[in-house]
Amino acid sequence: MSSTAASTVTQTDLVRTMDAFLGAYGIDNGDYKTHQRDPGAIHFWEASFIRQTLADASRLTGLWKDEVSDAYYRYEKTHSVNRFGNPNCWIANDADWNDDYSWAIQFALAAYEVTGDEHLRDQARWHTDFFYRDHYDTAYGGGFWRERGTRDQKDVPSNGFAIAAAELARHFPTATVHNNPMNTDKTYLQIATDTYNWLKASFLRADGAVQNSFSGRPWDDNLYTYNAGVFLELAANLYDLTKDQTYLTDGTKVADFARSHFTTGPNQLIVVEDDVTGNGLYRPDPVDSYEIVFKGILLRGLAKFITLGKQTSYVGWLSDNAQAGYENRTDDLPSAVFDQTLGNARSTGVATGLAAMTYTLAAGDLSGRTITSAT
Repeated sequence: MSSTAASTVTQTDLVRTMDAFLGAYGIDNGDYKTHQRDPGAIHFWEASFIRQTLADASRLTGLWKDEVSDAYYRYEKTHSVNRFGNPNCWIANDADWNDDYSWAIQFALAAYEVTGDEHLRDQARWHTDFFYRDHYDTAYGGGFWRERGTRDQKDVPSNGFAIAAAELARHFPTATVHNNPMNTDKTYLQIATDTYNWLKASFLRADGAVQNSFSGRPWDDNLYTYNAGVFLELAANLYDLTKDQTYLTDGTKVADFARSHFTTGPNQLIVVEDDVTGNGLYRPDPVDSYEIVFKGILLRGLAKFITLGKQTSYVGWLSDNAQAGYENRTDDLPSAVFDQTLGNARSTGVATGLAAMTYTLAAGDLSGRTITSAT
């Protein structure tokens, strides 16, 4: 395992390709086309990945600060209603799944780090509190519900709120949130820790695979890069906050399984998901499937594991994926599938290539932020 990056991608390359992406996919000052032949705005949970990638690239380069702010306020303008006592509540549609909002929260926190706009941080906090207060309980042992209306499923994606809780623990270390079903008051660090322990007990296999969900619906033991990324990012944050080596031990299992299982070729490029009980390993459609973004969530989790966890042995793997996506670019748009050149791709797929470039370049820098505690 190399501990140094093999990539020749430069910050100049990132700036050029990000500008190309914003020109090709950006619409309405903060939304993004679904793909080149579909000019309609992509669903906000997918847009949140693009927006967070832009925010992370902005932190690295010092560019696009206005675009990051515009992206947040575009989201707030198009999705907010005066509800639950919050005039800027994002939850206008009760049909949206809970995990959709966890990604918007994580983007808002990343955008706050870029802009210093406390409104973004405070809205991220309000929405995290909202979901923890009534949509986390002891059914199935713990965790956040996948949906608010139909409470019959808990899964890994919906517990991305714990990543936000870990981030909020840095800003509000002593604040507590009341949970109504359990009648408890927990700090953000306790919320993140409880959720991690439940995820580990419920979904982490001994070999490092992270299964998907269980519920009154059929058990879902499929393996997705998305879930590996959620687990890695949460483990990295909790290690950074507590220095408990257990999080590194668990995270290493997950990262090593992902590297051997979801990849192809000598450089172990991340290209597949695993429908365990169906057709096995498969490549998501790079245009019509939202699953094309899943590997981007793994890349972000891996980057946090490298930086917050000081696990530099994975930099070479991250770098190889960045380089492949860049080398297979079209019109300065990184390839959505990394190992092939595409003429059209879903915006989130292209954004995974930008994320790989950003996180490779920032591998030694992402954890170097200054946090100001508040009450």
